[in-house]
Amino acid sequence: MPVVVWISGASSGIGAALAASVPYDGARVLGISRRPPPVGEHVDADLSDPAAWARVAAHFEQVLSGAHTAVFLHMAGVATPIGPAIGADADAYTAAVLVNCASGLVLGKAFLDACRTAGAEATLVVCSSPAAATPVYGASHYGAGKAALQYWAATVATEVDSRVLCVVPHAVDTPMVRGTIAQPPGVTPISDHLRTAAERGALATPEATAAQIWSLVLDETTPETAVPVGAVPTETRITT
Repeated sequence: MPVVVWISGASSGIGAALAASVPYDGARVLGISRRPPPVGEHVDADLSDPAAWARVAAHFEQVLSGAHTAVFLHMAGVATPIGPAIGADADAYTAAVLVNCASGLVLGKAFLDACRTAGAEATLVVCSSPAAATPVYGASHYGAGKAALQYWAATVATEVDSRVLCVVPHAVDTPMVRGTIAQPPGVTPISDHLRTAAERGALATPEATAAQIWSLVLDETTPETAVPVGAVPTETRITT
């Protein structure tokens, strides 16, 4: 088995586009998600449930016992609940924190541990967001989670021999972005920002963004820093 590729959030958006365009001939492609991905095998996991993380970690170990090269693209994320943190549904907010922040740290570590044990060449890619650097009203759990994930990746990259990359998608036409655009006026300014981009035809496609990400993975000179992908940002700051 020459290459194994895992993609979390593979059932839609950028994750699905990545699964459909894996550049390795004969690779085994596995999508980690609640719903089956359109391409590849399905690893059924709800990443808001910590018990699922242990099952995925065990899965990494089992599969990697026969692999020479492994890639894990952690693309899973949720935007909801959108709105102020105070007053948000507690269960939904907790689930979002677990998906956007904790699952990436725990699964990223599990993947790298399993690769080290198996002696497999590893590449880990995590997905951040422009919201990691710019506070956005109504997106506290999302921005904070992505900031934590970005920090974690930058730190772990200094600790291991494996490649640890971070991509920052800008304005990509995914179901999550469309859901944000559909929010009522005043819930979060990012809705207006993305709505304007969509009306101008300025959203990047998931397919084009996936191609950018795969190009970064294949390029051994890609820096282990946060690399923007997707649409060229027309604004560097969103005011509230």
